[in-house]
Amino acid sequence: MAHIIFDCDGVLVDSEPLSMQADAEVLAAHGVIITPEEAHRRFVGKTFAAMIDEISAEFGVTFPTDASAQKDARLLELYEAGLRPVAGVADALQALMPRALSVASNSPAARVAAALRITGLTDFFGGRIVSFEHVARGKPEPDVFIEAARRAGHAPDACIVIEDSVTGVTAARRAGCLVLGFTGTYPDPEDQARALEAAGAETTFSAMRELPGLIAAKNALTKQSRSPI
Repeated sequence: MAHIIFDCDGVLVDSEPLSMQADAEVLAAHGVIITPEEAHRRFVGKTFAAMIDEISAEFGVTFPTDASAQKDARLLELYEAGLRPVAGVADALQALMPRALSVASNSPAARVAAALRITGLTDFFGGRIVSFEHVARGKPEPDVFIEAARRAGHAPDACIVIEDSVTGVTAARRAGCLVLGFTGTYPDPEDQARALEAAGAETTFSAMRELPGLIAAKNALTKQSRSPI
């Protein structure tokens, strides 16, 4: 495959617990009490706006126009204090060099850039970040992956996507990409693997050290399938 596109949250950086903590705090400030665990189960992979729309319909709460800014400010505080890269991801990215790599995320681009900076991963991506802000529709629609492929100069079906959520896998498959599902940041990797495979992941893995080998195997199969008989 010609190009590799990574989701950010839960794939490159172990940010989901921090993000769900920030979500729960913002919701609580407006009278909606849910645990970070419930927020993770219900909203992982979705945009903050999609979560707010769902909560508003469910609880009849009107959120202020700066709710997203409140979440971003609080989350950046949490990032600076405790964000870590996913275990083994820096070594996996180094092993994939000198390929050009991209990020396609449902998080704001500035937040993705901050996450990569804090965890020391910026240089692997060379500014190739596509967020929901750059396209008409966020995940589960395919737009971010189509745009990431376009910016990299490749067709979506020449790209491998690394995703951890059903929302993200759905989006990547709708774009026509091959998807590898990462489960290493979930409390029950086996359950998540089944969910990702049902959504269209080609295969799943739970440790980043496995990724370079999986990429190499997929590339070998692609070359073999294209060889003349």
